[in-house]
Amino acid sequence: MDRPLAPHRINLHDPDGTGLEPWDVIDPAELVSGTPVQRGYLCDEIGGYIAGVWDCTAQTAPMSAYDVDEFMYLLDGSVIMVMPDGAEVEVKAHEAFVIPKGLKCQWKQPGYVRKIFMILDAPDVVPAGNPALTRVTVPDLSGRSCPDGAISLSRTDFTNAAGNLCVSVQEHGAVVTAATPACANQVIVVLHGDLTLTHQGAAQHFAPGEAVYLPQGCITGWQTVSGTRLLVASYLS
Repeated sequence: MDRPLAPHRINLHDPDGTGLEPWDVIDPAELVSGTPVQRGYLCDEIGGYIAGVWDCTAQTAPMSAYDVDEFMYLLDGSVIMVMPDGAEVEVKAHEAFVIPKGLKCQWKQPGYVRKIFMILDAPDVVPAGNPALTRVTVPDLSGRSCPDGAISLSRTDFTNAAGNLCVSVQEHGAVVTAATPACANQVIVVLHGDLTLTHQGAAQHFAPGEAVYLPQGCITGWQTVSGTRLLVASYLS
């Protein structure tokens, strides 16, 4: 797909606002239950890496090893991830979670779900003491105090086995940064405050609940108000 190096506002439906495009049918014979209908659109695609928006009706998948690293931010609905020992992790709308490649788990979706996602299907890497590879990671998206100035709080909640996909929560003061190339492909969800990105003299503003995709190498200036909190998923290609 065409990859312009410019900030891309993530339209939470599709670029034309007329509804997501139908995607391939999921075979009900491969599921425990459900006859799901899925739709979506892509912000970016590079080999085994994709990012975009997806929605789907109810389904329950069998217990199996997850075959990709996937970051997700739920816009609607809820998902229950069941572990082999029976433990359950429930994720609801306006929460995020990450499933590492190879984790044995079961996807249970009781109803309609819509999400922003970042998926990486990379070669297997032997994990080296990374606890995030043995669980479903649910980042804490609640706020923490942050004085004005440069980024003073940034917590990384997930890093994949290869070290090229990570998820973090950032707290910003009131700052303005010069235009520099994005160090990675990034999905950025504004949780609180306000984010302004400037590219080639044009500014885009992002309020809470809005999201933007920054391709790696995109030269962009940043401006935030005090107390701006961001959820950032990054893939270094």
